[in-house]
Amino acid sequence: MDETGSLADQGLDLVGHERRHDGFLKLDLYRLRQCRFDGTRTPVLEREVVVAAQCVGVLLYDPIRDAVVLVEQVRLPAALMGHGAIQAEVVAGRIEPGETPLSTVHREVSEETGCAILGDPERIAVALTSPGYNTERLHLYCAIVDARKASGFHGLAAEHEDIRVRVLPYAEFVAWQTDGRIANLFTLHAGLWLALHRARLRGS
Repeated sequence: MDETGSLADQGLDLVGHERRHDGFLKLDLYRLRQCRFDGTRTPVLEREVVVAAQCVGVLLYDPIRDAVVLVEQVRLPAALMGHGAIQAEVVAGRIEPGETPLSTVHREVSEETGCAILGDPERIAVALTSPGYNTERLHLYCAIVDARKASGFHGLAAEHEDIRVRVLPYAEFVAWQTDGRIANLFTLHAGLWLALHRARLRGS
C-alpha cells in the first residue's frame, strides 16, 4: 500500500509532502488534515517529521556475575541539555541495508564491546522512540555475555567512534538508574525489564 493510501485509511488526508533537509537525518514537511475523535476534520496542519533509521539496542547481562555491561561515549545533545557529555548506555546502532535486527545486534555488540553473545538474544520490545516528531523504531534486546571479557576502548575508526566499556555490578547499575547518572531512555527501559526478569535469567 502506498503512503497516501495508508494515511487515508487512518483518517489522515495528505495535502502535501516535501523534503526540507537530506543529511544523516532527514526532515520532511507534511501538510495534512486529520479526523478528530468527534468525527470532524481539522484545517490543513503542517507537521515536521525527522526521518530516522531503524535501530537496535542491546542490554548485555552476565547472570553468573550479576553484572551489566554498558558503553560510554560523548553525546553532544546530552551536553547541550545540561547532562554530562559522557553518557552510559546500552549498546545501540542503526540497522544497515540488508541487515536484520538480530544481525545488527551481533555486529554492534562486537564493534562496541568486543564481547561474544552467549546463546540467543531475547527481545525486550519493538517501540517508537519519540513518535511525536520522528520515525525512529527501536528493536531492544537483552543478550547474555561473559562480563570478564568486557573491557577497553572500541568503535569504528572510520566513524571516529570513541567508546569505553563499563562493567557495573547489578546493584550499582540500579543506583545509576535511580540517581540520574543514566539518562538514556533505551537503557532505562532495558533496566526496568531486567528488574522483572533478572531472577529468571539467573536461574533462581
